[in-house]
Amino acid sequence: MQLMRTIRLLQHRIGRSRHQYTLYASVLFSMALLLFRVLHTGSYLRVSLIWNLFLAWIPFLITGWMEKHPEKIKNRYNWYACFVVWLLFIPNAPYILTDLFHLFDGGVPLWFDLFVIFSFAWNGMMLGYMSIRSMEKMWSNRHSRWPAWLFTFPVMFLCGMGVYIGRYLRYNSWDIVKDPFTLLGDMRDIVLHPVENRHAWAFTVCMGIFLSLMYPLVKKQHA
Repeated sequence: MQLMRTIRLLQHRIGRSRHQYTLYASVLFSMALLLFRVLHTGSYLRVSLIWNLFLAWIPFLITGWMEKHPEKIKNRYNWYACFVVWLLFIPNAPYILTDLFHLFDGGVPLWFDLFVIFSFAWNGMMLGYMSIRSMEKMWSNRHSRWPAWLFTFPVMFLCGMGVYIGRYLRYNSWDIVKDPFTLLGDMRDIVLHPVENRHAWAFTVCMGIFLSLMYPLVKKQHA
């Protein structure tokens, strides 16, 4: 019995490492495409994708650190502090999808820019989903009576709202520290005046549903 348990653990770790190495290869592919674009056009138009991907990596690093150092988050205050920081950064993962709005800016063939932007968006989405899956497991261990969907659905819709705030209101995760009152004021207006802000709610709902529908496919691979 102990041998079988050890074998399953090794298989899980090997499988997880394989997924991570595949992700790293995908990131390198994105970087190579972007480098070629810069060299070919002499323009740094898409270099901001690197920053966006870095922001998407932060929640992935947070959950990775929490999993590796469970002794440092035994205290509930430490755990929830990490969770709140994670929640502030997780919308950066799907945010890169909205960079497709700039697809027609020109400089290279349209199909090439599609590969550049979508490859970065794909990597951001995978980082986000892997991080959400890790946080879901940790949340379930701490709140065993909560059904998983009661965690994931709110997170997906908060991601949708976060993407809207970032893309259309031009806030980022740092503004919760740098300019919290303006940010909270705009969020209050969205909540208290849903009719006037129907586009924000429509975007949030569509993005939340989209992320929720894709998540089970990724979750199955990282069970």
